[in-house]
Amino acid sequence: MNKLVSKGEGQINIVHIGDSHIQADYFSGRIRERLQTFFLGGKGSRGFIFPFKLIHSNNAFNFAVNSTGTWTGCRNIERNKSCTLGLAGASATTTDSISSFSIRLRKQDYPLYDFNRIKVFHNMDSTSFDIETDNYILKQEFVDNDSLGYTLFVMKKYSDSLTFYIKKTDTIQKSFTLFGINLENEDPGIIYHSIGVNGAEVESFIRCSLFTYQLEKLKPDWVIVSLGTNDCYSSKCNMPAFEKNLFDLIKLIRAAQPNVPILFTTPADNYRKRRYHNPDVAIASEIIQKVAKNNNCASWNLYEIMGGYGSMGSWLKSGLAARDKLHFDKPGYYLQGDLLFTAFIKAYDNFIDKKNPF
Repeated sequence: MNKLVSKGEGQINIVHIGDSHIQADYFSGRIRERLQTFFLGGKGSRGFIFPFKLIHSNNAFNFAVNSTGTWTGCRNIERNKSCTLGLAGASATTTDSISSFSIRLRKQDYPLYDFNRIKVFHNMDSTSFDIETDNYILKQEFVDNDSLGYTLFVMKKYSDSLTFYIKKTDTIQKSFTLFGINLENEDPGIIYHSIGVNGAEVESFIRCSLFTYQLEKLKPDWVIVSLGTNDCYSSKCNMPAFEKNLFDLIKLIRAAQPNVPILFTTPADNYRKRRYHNPDVAIASEIIQKVAKNNNCASWNLYEIMGGYGSMGSWLKSGLAARDKLHFDKPGYYLQGDLLFTAFIKAYDNFIDKKNPF
């Protein structure tokens, strides 16, 4: 961070993993915006995305998706499916031999991003369709175990949009499965990858067999985990299993990057079925803080910061929370992003003071 701020050199990769509070990217997007505009030249690339519109779910608010052909989805919350999943916790599959999808980064009320390198994570065995785009000078394929990997496109020029074409080039090819896309450039700055799945629990990401492999490809310098809301939403939630799953998730993250700092944020105060106040959020928050401390991770107690037990009602009256008393409106997520950003800057200032005492 010091090198980036003082010399304008290098990139910092931050990966934020979570549930519906992250999938829409208001909370994580606000932190991204604040970090990237904290100092001149801090804006990096947009980073890792998944086009949820392909599988009839909500995208992050800051990019648009269009497609042709028929696509079917799989998400890590669907226990009845046995599909292969990666870091995004979701996949999109087509069996149409001629199909396409396009990505366009939105500019309104948000920093303008562009990119000139794209890593497309997808199935890469002999039965997979090819993927192409009409705006690149170099295409490279990276393959592990003959089937897992990504295709890298180096583009002719920087752009904020791109269309991908799925093509059948061999008779044995049957389908194409997309696991996610990383939008990159060589600019110095902070890259903030947000990865969220509506309804996800901690165990949901543990079930993703390519999670560690794909996380390692992002080379994270910091991982933030905002999970636990769905783990404690049911009145029959299993707290011992929740604690074990947190520990297992830490192992998966450190298998990708052994010394990466990990920050856990606790769930927000909420109601079950809009009517019944949820007392288990306090228990889940205590477990998260305990596991974080015992595994040399940091924690940020959103539950306490927002006011603790019963505070969701105050946020709702203030126009910050959604009527389901579980989610938040855009201003509420932005406030959370501002609060976490402020906590980070305070910690960074303390670090600077200790390193350079007056």
